[in-house]
Amino acid sequence: MKLKSLLLGTSLSLIPNLTYAQCSPAQSCAELGYKETANKGGCLKCPFGNGWYCPQKKCDASYQYTCTGTNEQPGTDNCGGKYKSCTCASGYEWKDGKCQIKGAILGQCTGYAKNCAIGQILNSDGTCTTNKESDKTPIGVIVYIGSDNCGYAMTASPIATGIAWGNYGTDISSLPNYTSWSSAIKDFDVSGNTTKIIQAGSSNNYPAAYVALNYAPSAAPTSKGKWMLPTAGILNSLYTNLNAINNTISKLGGTQLTNDNEHIWSSSEYDLSSAWIFCTGNGRNGVNYSRKSDTVERYVRPVIAF
Repeated sequence: MKLKSLLLGTSLSLIPNLTYAQCSPAQSCAELGYKETANKGGCLKCPFGNGWYCPQKKCDASYQYTCTGTNEQPGTDNCGGKYKSCTCASGYEWKDGKCQIKGAILGQCTGYAKNCAIGQILNSDGTCTTNKESDKTPIGVIVYIGSDNCGYAMTASPIATGIAWGNYGTDISSLPNYTSWSSAIKDFDVSGNTTKIIQAGSSNNYPAAYVALNYAPSAAPTSKGKWMLPTAGILNSLYTNLNAINNTISKLGGTQLTNDNEHIWSSSEYDLSSAWIFCTGNGRNGVNYSRKSDTVERYVRPVIAF
């Protein structure tokens, strides 16, 4: 009997003011702590009314965000006024515990480049910034933005030196030949050119293109296969904006392009024996053509679309 009384007393003590409810039915259920109008799961019903008492669930550590920051709205998973994640305003995405500007998809022209400028930094999350930021990792310098808001970023340093474009005297029939400077600098078909070169032969035949295609920075390993040789048009833009680009290269600790120190291969073909390169020494606004088999002072700096 004593044990039964003890257990009954314990169970009653878990219910808010239940003992008083039995003695004071004149009080409302809400006044006694039964403030919910429905059973939300694990709730106790008022013994003489329709109110419910629902114990506050214990929130785990994942409920840590108040969702009151800029461009943030309350999420859907709520516990004690905090959320596991927040809903972001249009143009933003939830990433790393906050709403951030939705960046570009690396390797695709998504139109995001309208938010950027030549000479800015392209980061691994697809965003562009003027300076290095503590929560972002740079992967390149923006060297071209087209009228279609398709942008291209180039590595801050070469990824290969002393490398040939291909075999001397071998023409890729599917690749257009640009035998004048004025026509070459209108070539912006980065993906099409590199794809045609790869399809024409192996890495032994076309080493520069394969080096570009196999590149991926440690900060963006999934970008492998999306880096390509720039076209003559991209290299002309590089030359036109060289001061701004060199300034950013310096910010990233890369190798600046000065005193004609690098002849960078493009994917634009001149003819069966030559291809266009970046050249400030005796080039026409930054580009000239070179024998495909040349390796001396021949560099690869790939670009990626965004």
